[in-house]
Amino acid sequence: MKKNILIIGAARCGKTTLARKLNKEYGYSVISIDDIVSGLQAYPELNIHHDGETDITTKNLGPFLEKYFVELSEGSNFYGGVKFAIEGTHIDFEKLMPLLQSEKYKEKYEIIGLTINKETPEDLYNNMKKYDTEDDWTYWVKDEVLIEDAKYIIGKNRIFNEKFKKYNIKSYDTSYDRDKVLGKIIIDLKDIGTFWSCNIATGIAKK
Repeated sequence: MKKNILIIGAARCGKTTLARKLNKEYGYSVISIDDIVSGLQAYPELNIHHDGETDITTKNLGPFLEKYFVELSEGSNFYGGVKFAIEGTHIDFEKLMPLLQSEKYKEKYEIIGLTINKETPEDLYNNMKKYDTEDDWTYWVKDEVLIEDAKYIIGKNRIFNEKFKKYNIKSYDTSYDRDKVLGKIIIDLKDIGTFWSCNIATGIAKK
């Protein structure tokens, strides 16, 4: 059975880039958890939003994502060949990993962790200033705020490392040679049979 792919990691580690590669090369539909958070901000009583303490949003989002991930792996879309590359930071590991790593759902989801272990806050800040485009939220942040954001992101990266280790999630460091690392991830996913290539125009699947 071909799988959905969940891509997890701190901000600026390449999650969206990897999801888009999976879309371009293998026809995966991309789901951004950040976009879900943006939509749910219409309901302030849920206390799910981008501003403020991210741990609260992650916790409050957990029950929704638990049900949502089940729906993405059931029904006519999944069994008809539509697969999803889901990327985001707001993952309640304690809530979601028991589901996704259960006997039933581990056959439907491949989980990938991305890290930036070799970057210091200064490295991250300089890289964001050099490479970020108008598509990146960090592009619009003032320098003094961006410096603090870089420190925060590196701190969150350490927490993700701990979670990846606890839940035995395979992770890849994208600090340097990001394109090469992301290419290796796609090769690894192909080697373990996570997906097949598909000619979208003809609908012909190929091993």
